[in-house]
Formats: sequence, C-alpha cells, structure tokens
Amino acid sequence: MSGVQPFDNQWMKVFLQQHFAVTVTENRSISFPYSTEDLLDEAKLPLIIREQSIQLGEPEGLVVGTLFAKRYSVLIMGLVASISLFDTPMSLLPGTLRFRPTDGGAMQYEAEMAASGKFLVNDTGARQACLAKYLEHLLEHLRQVFLAVSSYTGAKEKVMWSLVSHNLRNLYGRLHTDSGLWDSEDRGRIISQDYNTLFQPEKPDELSMRFLRYEHPKLQGRPFYLRTYCCLAYRIRIGPDAEEYCSTCPKLSPEERWRLLDS
Repeated sequence: MSGVQPFDNQWMKVFLQQHFAVTVTENRSISFPYSTEDLLDEAKLPLIIREQSIQLGEPEGLVVGTLFAKRYSVLIMGLVASISLFDTPMSLLPGTLRFRPTDGGAMQYEAEMAASGKFLVNDTGARQACLAKYLEHLLEHLRQVFLAVSSYTGAKEKVMWSLVSHNLRNLYGRLHTDSGLWDSEDRGRIISQDYNTLFQPEKPDELSMRFLRYEHPKLQGRPFYLRTYCCLAYRIRIGPDAEEYCSTCPKLSPEERWRLLDS
C-alpha cells in the first residue's frame, strides 16, 4: 500500500482505549473526577497521591511518586501515538485531560481532540513544526506536574523523566518494528520523522536520554530498552506488581533478566 490513508476516528478511539487507557470524548464524564490541572493544586494533589498510596499498600511517598510518573507516562504515550498513528493531537488546554485512579495505583484517562484539527501528512516541514510546538506545551506541563509531585512525595524528578522517556522510546521501538499498526508504507516514514522531532539530538531536553537496547529470542525481533532507573514497583505491597521486578529493571542481573523473560 502506498500513500497515507486517513484513519477512521472510531478506530483511533478504540486503539487509544485498548493500548493506553485513554477515552476520547467530546463531553466530560463525571466518572473522571480529576483533571491534570488538579495535580498542580496544593489542596487536591495530596488527595490524589493519598488515594494511589492506599491502592499500593501505603508504601513511602518516594515509591508512590515514582510510580505515579510511570503510570502518567501511559497518558503521554497515548498523546504522541495519537499523532504519529492517527495525525490527531489531543487538547492540552486546562481541564481537557482528565483521569481516575484505578486498582493497583494505575490510572485511566479521558481526552478531547484539539480544536486545531489533524496534522498534515504531506507537508513534512509544517507537520514537524506543529509537533515541535505541541511538544513544547507538553514538556512544560510535565515540568510543572513532576515538580509538584516530587516536592510532595520526595520522588526524584530525573527518575520521573527517565520513566517517561524510556516508555516513549519503547513505544517508538514497537511502532518502528510492528508494521501491522501502519495504514501505509508512508506511515513508517511519518513515524520516523515524528520520532526525530521528539528526540532531537541538536535540541536536548528532559526526554533526551540514552538507554541500553536488549534482545531476547522470545521477543521475536522486537527488542526493547532497559530502564536507567528503577520504578520501585518491587517495593509495593499489593497489586499485580507487588514485590516484582520489571523485565526492563536495571537492578536485574543479566541472568535474572534472561530467566524472567524465559519463564
């Protein structure tokens, strides 16, 4: 197939819901009680962190704050995947990104499509300029959120940023290798261009981190990157991640990682 074919918005909504727990809607639902702006509210942030802490078995604040960043990175992955796969930016206006805590300290999200409409696919310069501007707003939002959560919980900002950057790298690693997600041959080109804009070596930002690439026979030609910092999931007491190490964890020895993936 050649030429970029438009995606149906319904397929986009299904995809974002299935892979990133992001519900795309035009009308705010009462089932998502918080907006991302609440994370900057000195009165509301403690309530959100406390709710997640209880779901995690009440570990120390450092653990809750670090895992918050890992969960929040799922929303960020959804936002950039919406652009790279569907050319559709989600609104970053105050109150348009909403969430609710769920079991195990995870979160589900609600988003609205940006009023600016879809990104261009046939004008590379214009598209990358729009993406770069979108990224500036997204990074500024993350700076404010991570500063607030770090100040309250004691989680280290550099660790929080590394969790986001790592998940984005793995996301694009999958997009590059899984052509079943593409609607055309040109989509692969667009994904590569978007990746280069997100991780511009000539304009380093908080996402500009390097990660070790890892391969294993069971990955079937889909290698992933290892984390630079641990997400501390092994220190929580309840939930599916309780006292477990992620396969990407830097604390694992080569032998332990191999056995984990081989099991």
